This record gives sequence, C-alpha cells and structure tokens, in this order.
Amino acid sequence: MATYRREILRYLEAGIIGLFFVGAMRFLYATLYAHFGSLDQLTKTVNRAALAGVAGVVSRSDVQTEIAVSVIGLLLPLLAIALGRWRFGTLAALVAAAGRVYMTAGGSGLIGVIGAALTVGGGLLYAAVIAGRRPAAFPVMFIVGFAGDQLIRLYGESADPTWAGSFLQWQVVISLAVFGIVLINLALDAADRRREDYETPMPTQISGWGALAMGGLLYVEFTLFGLSNTLAHRAGVENAAIAPWLVGATLLPLVPEVRDLARRFLGMFDGQWRGWVWLLLTGLLTVIGFRFSGTIVATVLVVAQLLIGLSWWWVSGPTEGRGGFSGAGVCIAVALFLALTGADYFTYDYAFVFGVQEPFGTGLRALRGMGLAIVLLAIVFINLPAILARMRLPWRGGRLIESMAGLLLAILAGGLAVALTQPIPVIGSTATDRMRVATLNMHGGYSLYFDSNLPALANEIARNGADVVLLQEVETGRLESGGVDQAEWLAHTLKMEVLFFPTNEALQGLAILTRLPILSVQNVPLSSLGKQTGVQFARLRTPEGGGLDVYNTELGFLLRENAQSISAQEQDQTTQLSEIYTLIGQNDPDPKTRVVIGGTFNNTPASDLYGHMAAAFVDPFAGIAQEKTLTWRLVNNVTSRVDYLWLRGITPLSAAVADLSESTHGMAVVEIALK
Repeated sequence: MATYRREILRYLEAGIIGLFFVGAMRFLYATLYAHFGSLDQLTKTVNRAALAGVAGVVSRSDVQTEIAVSVIGLLLPLLAIALGRWRFGTLAALVAAAGRVYMTAGGSGLIGVIGAALTVGGGLLYAAVIAGRRPAAFPVMFIVGFAGDQLIRLYGESADPTWAGSFLQWQVVISLAVFGIVLINLALDAADRRREDYETPMPTQISGWGALAMGGLLYVEFTLFGLSNTLAHRAGVENAAIAPWLVGATLLPLVPEVRDLARRFLGMFDGQWRGWVWLLLTGLLTVIGFRFSGTIVATVLVVAQLLIGLSWWWVSGPTEGRGGFSGAGVCIAVALFLALTGADYFTYDYAFVFGVQEPFGTGLRALRGMGLAIVLLAIVFINLPAILARMRLPWRGGRLIESMAGLLLAILAGGLAVALTQPIPVIGSTATDRMRVATLNMHGGYSLYFDSNLPALANEIARNGADVVLLQEVETGRLESGGVDQAEWLAHTLKMEVLFFPTNEALQGLAILTRLPILSVQNVPLSSLGKQTGVQFARLRTPEGGGLDVYNTELGFLLRENAQSISAQEQDQTTQLSEIYTLIGQNDPDPKTRVVIGGTFNNTPASDLYGHMAAAFVDPFAGIAQEKTLTWRLVNNVTSRVDYLWLRGITPLSAAVADLSESTHGMAVVEIALK
C-alpha cells in the first residue's frame, strides 16, 4: 500500500504539472499571436501618441522581451542534458508552478506572458527529466493535463476561467499544494535511494523518432483532439454529445488493462507490420472524422483519441547509453509542433498571404483546404517509433486494483463532464409587435489592436436587446483565439440558440444567435477566389406566430495586395451575390415573404453591388447621416460602411450602429415591425 501511495503522489505531481503546461501553452500561443497582430497594426499607425490607453496596444520593447523569454522557455529542456536528475526535475516542477501564478496575476501583459513562458519551459524541462528517470509518469503528465483542460473548459463554456485574475487566490493555493507534493516526493525518492534493495532504474530517453512523435502528439492534441468543441464541430454534433466520451477516452489509456489489450491486439501482427497497422487505423479513423458527420463519426473520433493517447507510451523508450538526449528531443518536438501549427494557421488565413517571396507565397496559399493533410502528416510522425521499433511493445498490464482505479477515474471524469455540459437555458423573445435584428463581424474575437473583446461583444448585444444576431468571422476552437468556441460561449452567456456554419476547416465561419424558435436551417458554400465563404439560412417563427427568413453571409474581400486583381475580386463578389439570389429564389419565391439579409458585404454604398441590392431590398439606413452608418474602422481613423442589413416585406422602425469602442466593426441594429 505504501508503494501505491508513492505512485499516486508521483502521478499527481506529473498530472498537475501537465495541466499547468497545457493551459499555459494555449495562453502563450494566443497572447503572442494577439501581440504580433497589435504590433503589425502599430506599424501602420501614423499618430501613435493618440493610442494611449487603447486596449490591446503593446510596445515593441515588451513584445521583444516576450519573444526572448518565450524562446528561453522553449529551450529550457536542454538543461536536462547536463542536469537530468530527479532533484532537477523537482526544480522544473517548482518553476512551472510559480510561473502559473505569475501568468494568472499578469494576464495578457508582460508579467503574464513571462509567467506563461516559465510554466511552458518548466513543464517541458520536467517532461524531459521524467522521460529519462520516471518514464511511467511521462504519459500521465500529458494525458491528465489534456483531460483536466477539457473539464476546465467545459466549466468555462469553452473558455479557461483559470486565466482570469479572479482565479489568482485559487492558483496560489494550488501552486503551494504542488510545492508540498513535490517536497514529499523528493523525500520519498531520497528514502528509496537509501534502501539496501534499491536498484537504479533502466535508462530511458526520448530518441529522435520519439521527439518527432511527441511533436505530432502535441499538435493533434492542441488543435483537434484535445478539446471537445473542436471535435464536435468536426463531427457536426452538439458539444454535450461528445464531451463526456472524449474525457473518458482521454483518460482510458491510464487503465493498465486497456494498455494490455492494445499490446495483445498489436501482438497478433508481425513485428514489421505492427506500427503500420497502428498508423493506418489511426489515420483511417481521422479521415472518416474529417469527411463525414454525425453521431457515428463522433464515436470514431473519440476512438481515435483513445489510440492517440496510447501513443504517448512510444515517445520515451529504453536506451543503451546514459539517456541524455531527452532534453534535445523535447526541443525538437516543440520545433515540429510550431512548424505544424504554422502550417495549420495558413489553412485558415491563406487568403492574406501578401508580399511573400515566390514560390513561398504560392506555397502558403496552396495550404487552403489542407487541414486533413497536415493532421495526417502529424499522425505519421506520431507512429514513427511504433513503425521502427519492431521488437518492442511499450504497453504493459497491471494489477486489478490499478485497472479499477484508472477506470473509476475515467468514469468519474466522464460523469463530471456530463454535469458540466448542461443545455443552454434559452430566454425567448417576449415582444409581439416588434423585434431587433443585428449583424456583427467579430474579427475572430479581437479588437482593432487585438485585445480579446468577447465579453464586450456579449455586453453590447445584450444592451441593444437583439433578438436575432448575425455573426461573421467567428472562431470555434483555434489556437490563435485561445481554443474558445465563440459562438457557443456567446449563446451560453446571452441565453440564445446558436447555429454555426463552418466555412474554413470546421472551426471558422458564420453564426446566427436567436431567441426565436428555429424551423429549418440551410448552409451553402459560395464560390470564392480568396477566403472561402458561404451563406447561412434560417427560417424562424416570430412571437406573433408569423415567419422570418434570415440570411447571413460574408462576401469576398477587396484587397489591393491580393494575388487577384481588384476587378477579379469584384467579379467574385458579383458571383457570390448571384448565388445568394438563387438561394433566395428557391426558399422565398414570394416577394411578400419577410426576409432579412445581413452580414459583411465588403463594399461601400457607392458600389454597383450596393445598387444591385437596393433594387430588390430596403436599406433601413438609407437617409441616415453617413457618419452614423459607418460600421468598419481601420487604423488612422479610416472608416467605411461594409456591414449591412437588408429587408424585404418588413417595415423598419429604427436603425443604428452600436459603437464597440476599439473594435474593427460596429454592430448594425435594426428594429422591425411584426404587425
């Protein structure tokens, strides 16, 4: 029993450090992305003195410091080459725990980023040390870390509440508890080494192939399998339907009997084919998850997560030497992770590759629609150790009590996930004679200078009393936006129904929030030379018993720096508008049907596109002073109107643009009569 208590404490230490690492890595990635974006906007700003106090504005010196500290943090595992001892692993754990306090206290400022970098660096160094000294704890660190992160985000409606300053007191308590656990484990390790029957553990390390596997594992977990909202959008199901099963599948590899079952399964195949079987099985499940949708597909992706979780045992393996390569191996893994996430970024933002020397510019733009290919490449990296280690199967069974404890943990965590995924308590519209419709381009949840403004957007929607909100540029789980499902978060916060239409890689697109009952839905992609876009249709029932047909869209951009000419981009918009008209003709052939078309049309009232729309629909902002209709703001106070709400068969009562402070887009709000 004493042995079990020691193992539990060691695994608890590893799991908490893993949780700190996962949360800090997500925070660091999103915050540095925002600060790079802010710095880019600053380079375009003429009067920077006028930006004092503007949310999101950063200084170049602070960003340079953040980059330097982050690079140092990512290179910390190299210290394990010379100091890879248990006691040094203890120091790494203390660095991670202390850094997590600074991260929570400092927020998105310089102190917060430094704290996150220390947590990430300390976590990576800790992983490098235990990979060589406590290999059994290495998979536990990441499995518990990602499972804990899933539960935390279910509690925060896909956001991480532990990033907020209000969590600081709890974070201090948790970090102090980690200090205590670390000291107890240090004393237990010292006592073990003094025993007469003590045997030096067999040296293990993260080899070069193991490093590539670790990099692939970090990528697929952070961008796809590690969050229930990302898998839910891939499978096209509700988050509540997949979250409990995903948490359970993430933790199941901790059950010795499950690992033994995997060993017996692969043991049926010849050594030279085992790795290929595991690779093909994982890849097949992933392809099904990307190409199809539904409950069965969600189950397939959950099973894929189970197989990927079992792959953590391949990362670290026995070595004939002293096992000093783990530190370098972790650094290689991080480099691969950053390369894969960089490629993943351009699968979304391929349309904004400007000024890049050829053929690299064309190559980056060619990543459009390549999300599955990048994930499959990562899965190949993950399975390289299994393919090459023909005579080794890393999984071993254990005692019945260990399997029962691991299974109980998975069941309890799944039950907790069920409790945390409650349906949205929608508050319906009570008005019977009038209602409000709004359109808002969210800019990925960032302001003009890349301050995270999701709560501000929610407050403005609530303040304006909108019954239906059309949203564009919505993100639902990307690393760049902190993994938050923005559509789901807004729906929970505002207590509204939500419809999401992914136009780019299942995690970026259009959304409709509504307090009205939904009768039918249709999502149609539009022909797009640049960024892929589409049109979202919803038929709603209004409070007085009538109907309202809503169309939400975003047309292509007009960019001088684009690979296509302005005339080609204008023709692209014309083609998209023609396809929208075709859809309206199919769904609403009767001109008396009440129709609202809204979104970001990326053109001005002086354009031919506006004239085409005005010939068939009513612009409720017509006749209002131009300065009161502006919805788009760039640096140097450049403003324009690109967001519209068009009406047919509806009487507008009032129209206004809500000023969202430093946001790139204002929210256009129209009050309409229902009788």
